[in-house]
Amino acid sequence: MSVSTIVNIQKNLGRYGLSTLIVLGNVGNILTILIFIRTLIKKSNSCTCYLLAASITNLILINTSLISTVYGVDHVDPQHTSIVVCKLRWYGGQILLMLSRSFMIAACIDRWALTSPHVKIRSFCRPKIACNVILCLMLIWPIIPVHMAIFINNYSGHCGAPSYYAFAFSIYLFIFIGFLPPCLMIFFGVLAWHNLRQIRSRIAPRRNLTQTRFHKADRDLMRMLAGEVLVYVVTTVVYPANVLYGFITTPITQQKSEMRLAIESLVGYIVSPLLNYIYCVAPFYVYMICSIRFRSDFIRLIRRQPIR
Repeated sequence: MSVSTIVNIQKNLGRYGLSTLIVLGNVGNILTILIFIRTLIKKSNSCTCYLLAASITNLILINTSLISTVYGVDHVDPQHTSIVVCKLRWYGGQILLMLSRSFMIAACIDRWALTSPHVKIRSFCRPKIACNVILCLMLIWPIIPVHMAIFINNYSGHCGAPSYYAFAFSIYLFIFIGFLPPCLMIFFGVLAWHNLRQIRSRIAPRRNLTQTRFHKADRDLMRMLAGEVLVYVVTTVVYPANVLYGFITTPITQQKSEMRLAIESLVGYIVSPLLNYIYCVAPFYVYMICSIRFRSDFIRLIRRQPIR
C-alpha cells in the first residue's frame, strides 16, 4: 500500500464517513429531542432533562464543528487561515463536547440518586434541580478549557498547540476525556444497578400497575444510559491516548518515514474526528436498541399519536 493510497483513504473517510455522521446525527438527535420534549410535556423527569440537554448539545456540535471539518476535506480549512476560526473550533468544540459528556454523567448520578435508600439523596431527582445543574454546567465549562483559547493558535499556517503546551494539553485530555468521564459514568451506573437490585428484592410480590410501570420506565432509562456509556468508552477513550502518543513521538518526527507519517495521520483521523463524533451521533440509535419504551414513543411520534 502506497502513501497516496493511505491519503486517499483518509480523504474518503472525511468525505463519506463524516458526511454520513452528519446526516445520521441530525436525524437521530432531532428525533430524540422531539421524543424527549413530548415526554417532558406529559410527565417531567429529571433524567430526561439531562438527556434532552445532551441531545441539543450534540445537535449544535454536529452542525458546527463536524460540518466545518467536512468542509476542510476538499477546501482550505478555515481554521488554518483564521485565528478566530482556529480558536473557536478547538475551544468552542471542547466546550460542547464536555457539556454533552457532563450531562451524561449528571444523568448517571441522577439514576443512582433515584435508587438510593436515603430520602435526601433521592430529592436530587427533581426537574428543578436538573435545570439548575444544567445551567451550572453551562456556566462552568466555558471557564475550565479557557487555556485552549489562550494557547491554541495558528503556527506556520497550521492550527494547533505549541510544543511547550502540548504535554499539559495531553494531560488535560487524558484526565477530562479519557479518565474522569468514563470512570464517573461507570461508577454511578454500577451503584444505580446495585441499588435497583436491592429495591427489587425488597418489593413485595403484590404491587399495583402504577408501581410496575414506574420501575419499568426507570429500568428503561438505565438501559439507555448503560448503552450510551458503552459507546462513549469504545469511541472516546482512545483519543487522549493518541494525543499522548503524538506528544511522546514529536522529538523523532523528522526520523519517521513518509509511510509511518501517513499511517499515523490516518489512525489519528479515525480516532478524531471519526470516532470522537460517533458518540454525538449514536444516542438515538442506542436508545432504539436498548429501550422498548423509547421505540414505542418513536412510533407514536411518527404516527402523530400522544404518548402514554
